[in-house]
Amino acid sequence: MASQGQCLSSSSDKNRKVNFRERLLIIDSQLGVKDVEKLKFLCQDFVSHKKLETCSSALDIFDLLLAADLLREEDSFFLAELLYILEWISLLRHLNYTKQQVESLLPTQRKVSLFRNLLYELSEGIIPENLQSMIFLLGDSIPKIPMTSLGLLLYLEKQGKIDEDNLTSLEYLCGKTVPKLVEKIEKYKREKAAQLATLPVDKETESLHQGEEELFSRSDTTKFLRALQEGPCQNEHTRSNGGSCVQDAWETQRPLCHCQQPQIYLHLPARQTRDP
Repeated sequence: MASQGQCLSSSSDKNRKVNFRERLLIIDSQLGVKDVEKLKFLCQDFVSHKKLETCSSALDIFDLLLAADLLREEDSFFLAELLYILEWISLLRHLNYTKQQVESLLPTQRKVSLFRNLLYELSEGIIPENLQSMIFLLGDSIPKIPMTSLGLLLYLEKQGKIDEDNLTSLEYLCGKTVPKLVEKIEKYKREKAAQLATLPVDKETESLHQGEEELFSRSDTTKFLRALQEGPCQNEHTRSNGGSCVQDAWETQRPLCHCQQPQIYLHLPARQTRDP
């Protein structure tokens, strides 16, 4: 009976996998050649360019994502994110997502980088006439072969002419050919700055002194420094009176001298000695 139950469970799992692949097949049937090119571009940071070059359909890309564990039935959000970027909202239902659900999860689960997304958005705003103008401005620095807007941006990236921290060439090209796209670049800069500002504290730094007893708390240190600043200042204009520092009433407030600077002492464990 147990063996029969295991067989039924295995069969059920197999059916679920087949159904998931069937849904991927339905999604593939709706995507055209241009969509495949866009998917390949958006997956550049996750799958090698050499492997992506061999893909001629969305199914080929899905196979690569499945092999890299970037796509599975239990977690298909990455593909949902890709479809959302491509504005294939109607296909999200095959992954059991809605547009609102994807938007709510993007802030914490997004995989496509802000930079990759920026390049994609720029490519969508570059019409053939703009593309030819950009190619003309670049002159002999790019090969004289047919290129799409995505192809041009990918070439500039591979040549190291643009990256997430170097947008000078992009700003120049867009400013001269499609000025309105410069706004997208400025928006990217703001989002990237905000993203960096909200990065979690480095766990290694946070736990650097974990397990060690603090000699002084932050509040104790603040009170100590304030007391020093409010006390008499000993310097070349102070007089010694019974071993204490006395400041003349007519003297103005002076910075703390070296004898009054807070000193930090490390508490070292006592050296253990062996019994004779």
